[in-house]
Amino acid sequence: MNNRAYETSPAQCSLWTRKQSRLPPESRRVLLALSERVLGASLVSLFELKGFPAQLAIDPSSVRENVEQWRPHVLFLDTRIGGCGNYALARALREADDDAHRLVIAMSGFLPEEPIARLKEAGYDGHCRRPCPVWRMTDLLDEYFACHAVR
Repeated sequence: MNNRAYETSPAQCSLWTRKQSRLPPESRRVLLALSERVLGASLVSLFELKGFPAQLAIDPSSVRENVEQWRPHVLFLDTRIGGCGNYALARALREADDDAHRLVIAMSGFLPEEPIARLKEAGYDGHCRRPCPVWRMTDLLDEYFACHAVR
């Protein structure tokens, strides 16, 4: 029995747009867009402990404001935030995005599973199905920021 199926399945957590950004640790910015404030604050703390300066946005307007003013390099975007249907927030961010190197990762639903093809079409570079282990999320950050050799 494979009790570690999450780690071996690209359907659970993966990047399909490979990007890298080599930056000094203090300038790496990660925005977590998640309406669950307590969970989001915990994830932000864990990212910071791993050396990734992070902020939390809990609604679409704060996501837009943070993207415009703080200019994060990586955005973990909960597909349910603000009830934005049809991935409207992701589409709007991509249309207004002047940073082609920004990595936008969907935090997509587990049940029902959100189709990967629709996530790609909306402009996401990858996804993590909830609940996603933090170590998988930080592995994606390590890869993007080229902290370790790219696999």
